[in-house]
Amino acid sequence: MKNKTIILLVALCLSFVSCEKFLDLNPKNEVVNDDMFSSKEGIESTLYGVYGAMKSKTLYGENLSFGIPEILANNLKAYWVYYFQHFMEYDYTHVESVNQLLRVWTNAYEVIAYCNNIIQNLEDLDPESYSLYDLYLGEAYGLRAFMHFELMKYFAPHVELYPNEEGIPYSTSYSFEHPSFYTVSQVYERIIADLKKAQELLIGDTEFMTYPRADFINGYDIRENFQKARTIHFNYYAATGTLARAYWMKGDYDKAATEAYKVINSEAFPLVTKDNVYNLMPAKLNGKETIWGIYSTDYITQTTNRLANISTGSAFTIYTPEGNNFTNYTQIYSQYSTGDGSNDNRYSGWFGDPEAATGEEDTYTTTNLLKLFNDKSISNAGAYNGYYDGISMMRIPEMYYIAAEAAIRNGSSGEATILLNAVLESRGLIALDLRNPVLVPDLDMLYNERHKEFFGEGMRWLEMKKMNMDIESNSYYATLPASNDYYVFPIPNEEYEYRND
Repeated sequence: MKNKTIILLVALCLSFVSCEKFLDLNPKNEVVNDDMFSSKEGIESTLYGVYGAMKSKTLYGENLSFGIPEILANNLKAYWVYYFQHFMEYDYTHVESVNQLLRVWTNAYEVIAYCNNIIQNLEDLDPESYSLYDLYLGEAYGLRAFMHFELMKYFAPHVELYPNEEGIPYSTSYSFEHPSFYTVSQVYERIIADLKKAQELLIGDTEFMTYPRADFINGYDIRENFQKARTIHFNYYAATGTLARAYWMKGDYDKAATEAYKVINSEAFPLVTKDNVYNLMPAKLNGKETIWGIYSTDYITQTTNRLANISTGSAFTIYTPEGNNFTNYTQIYSQYSTGDGSNDNRYSGWFGDPEAATGEEDTYTTTNLLKLFNDKSISNAGAYNGYYDGISMMRIPEMYYIAAEAAIRNGSSGEATILLNAVLESRGLIALDLRNPVLVPDLDMLYNERHKEFFGEGMRWLEMKKMNMDIESNSYYATLPASNDYYVFPIPNEEYEYRND
């Protein structure tokens, strides 16, 4: 066993202390203990610590969920949150933006370093040492791939357009050496290899994650049994769904569809009925649709502080028609509407009056994104069809969209219609082939549907980057031509400076 092992204690679960040197893989707040991997409790604590680090505001507690990408996609705007206001202007050089991107980069690589430490220590052990050895190792491999994939989306050019451009460092060892930079396509090769490894190791989840899932019960301690509550772990279906995302981002649509169908056909993640759409919230891990989420009791407080209490400042809100904005949320949901009286329950359930939802007076707007904070709408919490508190990282509709895109690109409009109908009807809308006139799905319709479904969840900006879309900017009240100047964050200077030490 290696003589450097990490105990990820409460400090790591809540936040990271900055490294003394950039990308230093031995932060000062770590506790070194050779016995950490000598018990299943120790191993599980290290993995829970990784998830605790991921839920920090710097990563998925704010910046990479409803924060930076939703600002850039013109879904949300910021009040008095200085670094977010600079992102509204696509200014990545301002000191506030630079500092925030440095935190994202640093904390993401810290998470990767912790995963590498777990991998290295586990691979020094006999696989027969622990009955859940494969799950432990599979989660670490999967999370390592996931975090590199996330960094690629933001800090590297799009793989379909610039496969041979410089990407990011791909870190696979826990050491003081700086990992090498690779081209965009080479990084994707490594991401896919790690995800396939994770799939192989996590195959046991196909037994644990049937529907209905018995772990959603009142009073259940989610850490009591590592095999249960797999929704809050990077499980087999999370690895498969992320692999589908990676292939989709690369433009390998047939491979992406193959992986997406593995999740769909498992029947482990049924779509909710149209009457329960309002309960699909990023701060609640749904007992049906959530493939993977990070357990967090803090996220609902953070989203509520940012969106429900804008009279106190330091908050976000949506762009509304009343604000004379260049674009607004109603335009998104009015496209491809049926005109037959059917109701998109996402539109009616996710947008509304914050005062009605929270009981507090709001002096700024009468409409906001209730999807991010309307905790009062949650019912049946704790039941197996209910919810965990947490940050939604992947939901089943995305797999339908990925498979549908492959079908559209292959000219199989019938297959795409079946896939999209499943989601549309679950949201209260009429099937495409029952409309008058019949609507044949195309990419424009598909990406509009994705926009509607994932509004407020940090997805739209990356979809825009993939499609190299022009940006309809409310800050500039103009359309900005697609460019890497907007779509690629600059890698922090400190990364290069410390390489020259």
